[in-house]
Amino acid sequence: MMIPIPGAGILRRVDGVEQARAVAGVEDVAITAPLNNPIVPLPEGESYLGFIFARGDRPAAVERALREAHAQLRFHIQPNIPLLSLG
Repeated sequence: MMIPIPGAGILRRVDGVEQARAVAGVEDVAITAPLNNPIVPLPEGESYLGFIFARGDRPAAVERALREAHAQLRFHIQPNIPLLSLG
């Protein structure tokens, strides 16, 4: 699963990665967006926060694992405040 960006700003922290990895059927959770950098959701943006990898015997089991793992993740995104030039 490609993890969508929930809102624009500066990605400060991601909590719950270990809990998401512990979900049955989940093989890995990879957060690929660098911390302390601006992020922009699609369609204006061009990337994702990362990926959740899961495996199972049935598609429904894999979908359940992906949804449960994603629900464990908490993204701390600080609003991006543009600086104005005074000169």
